[in-house]
Amino acid sequence: MHPLSIAVIGASASPYKVGHMILSNLLTQGFQGDVYAVNTKGEEILGKKSFRTIGEIPGTVDMTIIVTPASTVPGVVEECIAKEVKTIVIISAGFSETHTDAGRALEETVIRIARERTNQKTNKRTNVIGPNCLGILIPRLGLNASFAKDLPKPGSIALISQSGALAVALIDQSLSLGIGYSQILSIGNKAVMDECDFLEECAADPETKVIGLYLESIKDGRRFLKTAERISKEKPIVLLKSGISDAGRKAASSHTGALAGSSAAIDAACAQTGIHRAANAEEFLMLLQTLSTQPQLRTNHIAVITNAGGPGILATDATESNGLALPPLQPATCNSLSKKLPSSASVANPIDVLGDALCDRYSAALDATGDDPGIDGVVVLLTPQVMTPTEEIARAIADFHKRLPLMPVVACFMGGPSVTEGQKILMHNGIPYFPTPEAAVHAMATLLPSHNGNEAHEKRGARTRTDKAQKILANHSGLLNEDAATELFALYQLPQPEAKIAKTAEEAVQIAKDIGFPVIAKISSPQILHKTDVGGVKGNLQTSDDVRDAFQEIISNIQARAPQFSILNSQFSILIQKHLPPGNEFIIGGLQDLSFGPMVMVGLGGIYTELFHDAVFRIAPINEEEAYRMLTELKSWKLLLGMRGKARSDIDALARAIVAISELMNECQQILELDCNPILVTSQGISVVDAKIVMPS
Repeated sequence: MHPLSIAVIGASASPYKVGHMILSNLLTQGFQGDVYAVNTKGEEILGKKSFRTIGEIPGTVDMTIIVTPASTVPGVVEECIAKEVKTIVIISAGFSETHTDAGRALEETVIRIARERTNQKTNKRTNVIGPNCLGILIPRLGLNASFAKDLPKPGSIALISQSGALAVALIDQSLSLGIGYSQILSIGNKAVMDECDFLEECAADPETKVIGLYLESIKDGRRFLKTAERISKEKPIVLLKSGISDAGRKAASSHTGALAGSSAAIDAACAQTGIHRAANAEEFLMLLQTLSTQPQLRTNHIAVITNAGGPGILATDATESNGLALPPLQPATCNSLSKKLPSSASVANPIDVLGDALCDRYSAALDATGDDPGIDGVVVLLTPQVMTPTEEIARAIADFHKRLPLMPVVACFMGGPSVTEGQKILMHNGIPYFPTPEAAVHAMATLLPSHNGNEAHEKRGARTRTDKAQKILANHSGLLNEDAATELFALYQLPQPEAKIAKTAEEAVQIAKDIGFPVIAKISSPQILHKTDVGGVKGNLQTSDDVRDAFQEIISNIQARAPQFSILNSQFSILIQKHLPPGNEFIIGGLQDLSFGPMVMVGLGGIYTELFHDAVFRIAPINEEEAYRMLTELKSWKLLLGMRGKARSDIDALARAIVAISELMNECQQILELDCNPILVTSQGISVVDAKIVMPS
């Protein structure tokens, strides 16, 4: 990515052609290396002699920019490899993005050539970027090998973008934020080099401090996980992912599938790798600015300084949801600060300097937080009252940051024209500013060290267990029957209530007596995914007569509500299961994601599963630490801790079950979807009350 010589293949004399624009950018924006024009006509372009082929160029060519018709590109790539070019950038469109057989075939040809041919000098494969991309820009080298209009200012942010148009828009928007770039890499169709290759490139670049990543797709989810996890420990990664709408998602057969959507895997990948996910393009740039200008937050202890109560409350609410804390100031700090603020001001945390505050109060609050050993970061809020000296306060914040460069500072200057000049001062001094308190607090939270590195380790004997599991699943399709599911869960040490299949009412009564009352009766059929929807479950059966009545009622319900299934069953099977005491109902599920493979989910279960959508996903397999973290992210976490006098649930047992399901999904990847719902969780342990496992039909 740091060439000393570049050839534009498809350079044009017409100022309206892309080949002309790229050549002009290379010649006029500061690139000091050799630039060659390649044009089949051999005409002079922009005062440069052009060559008919790259082979005619004397000496070495490090990089080529191809801007020729798609049909010619495979041949041109062959010529570049023969010339021992290190990096080929294919700007040309007309490949797989056209969704035509011809376009896909052309791209496959380019991939085949790139993989089969090597650079004879280095014995390495040539780097191929694109096709259908904007090009690359390296501001500190004056290198604009793209059709973007101008180079942005040099900086420490590397931008990797699957969309060239979005990259241009982000570059333009960056000017108003003072954001500078170490390199901008447009990756297009990712035919040969994909997002992982570019992450590796940015990780090795000493000028890059933060990596911004815009993706529409992920080529190899498992490789992406490993690459991003390793790199994000050294350099923060901010991801903006498009294509997450559920509008086109097919109906899922399990609760897990229904809850997953197409965004759950990305959320899980970010949680497990330490990637910061941006909700939109504006937040994407704001987070990049914060991570590139501010030091790491040593602990989650921050202070908030505000001149208005409302924004201070909003910031306080946001700290908890972002994993931050507002500890009280040290007594000595409070005493010192009280002498400099009015008696009606608050020296708690948030520090309220009041609406009529001038710069002296803000300066006093900043100095106090900077001296307090219990504070490691500051969020400064400002609303423009008639007496508020916005610009002076902005300069005071900048001076504070210069004095204490290891303490992260972010600001929220709320308003419009009244705060514009103050925002400019903040920008000029490298202080990130945000339009809302919540956005400022969220940005501060990204400065906390990530917790990645929780990859599950393979257990001794896992290979033997996998072989046994595969034998259980062999020759099964559709919904796995109860006997096979029970055997599989026993193998993975997932506790289930005692149960047995009955073919007749009297057989059901005898099973109930053997198990011990009370019991539950459930329809057992591979055609019926949701038993309660067709009246296929009867609970808390206390006597033999209850069991007989339930047996007949379930059959009648199936015949009335699901006649298509009753025709298939000349003899119904009813599962008689031990009825357990009440407890909290949770769900653990699994599914296969197209990019990332097996996933595991935990959430609030029973009748509330799809009502509250309280669920957390991870890429499988995971360890107990990550499983525990999943539980703490649930809104229903407090249920497990014990509420209103109830005992604390056996959280460790639930975490172990999440790990077991993650291992099952990873070792048996033919399982399409899995639901353990409900899982009854009590202080004495857990039990999988009902489960469904869906295999390919």
